Amino acid sequence: MAEELRLILDGQDVPVKVRRNARAKKMILRVCSRTGDVRLTLPTRVRLSAAEDFVLKHTSWLVAERGKLISTESLGDGDRVSFRGQPHTIRFLGSGGRTVTLQDGQLLIGGPADMAPSRLEKWLKAEARIQLNARAQYHAGALDVVFARVSIGDMRSRWGSCSSRGTLRFNWRLIMAPDAVLDYVAAHEVAHLLEMNHSDRFWAHVERCVPDYRAHRRWLRSDVGAGLMSVSFG
Repeated sequence: MAEELRLILDGQDVPVKVRRNARAKKMILRVCSRTGDVRLTLPTRVRLSAAEDFVLKHTSWLVAERGKLISTESLGDGDRVSFRGQPHTIRFLGSGGRTVTLQDGQLLIGGPADMAPSRLEKWLKAEARIQLNARAQYHAGALDVVFARVSIGDMRSRWGSCSSRGTLRFNWRLIMAPDAVLDYVAAHEVAHLLEMNHSDRFWAHVERCVPDYRAHRRWLRSDVGAGLMSVSFG
């Protein structure tokens, strides 16, 4: 069974993937430059408790390294953005009601143009909460578990997390991904209510909910999926 540690980095519950290597002479901590995943290589006989102490001593470095990964791409009027997997053109109307409307492949943001970026982002977060809460409820029913609440966050390198208290936290940018991908992430975090790790038993729970989860996992790791992490407005 794969070993894993968990720690809190900058308010996020972050898994540390542990790999033992008979040829390793010391512990080596790395941060994936594309996904932000934290990986620890251990000599075969090093105890997991010693590995945990090692990781805790390097939390400041980990936060700094993960913070360097993603620079935001600010989008505005006339730019294209994905909503539930479909491309839409952003239009700041500069007048009318302060609403966001989907119309003919466009996202129309009414009201003063200077506030349109924050209005659009707020709307996308609200849509993400609706979709993720619904899918989390569905998968919780399938796995016969209960979560405390769904929280929508602005994580820089993670799509979701599950706390020991049952709070499911999701990246709001999932609303830009195809529905099936968002559904997979919801199932993934719900499955952590049963297994707070990435063991074979954990993945079996995910597969019960989303049989083709591997394809959605690959999509998130592709350049298109990873690129969503850089999106912001204003």
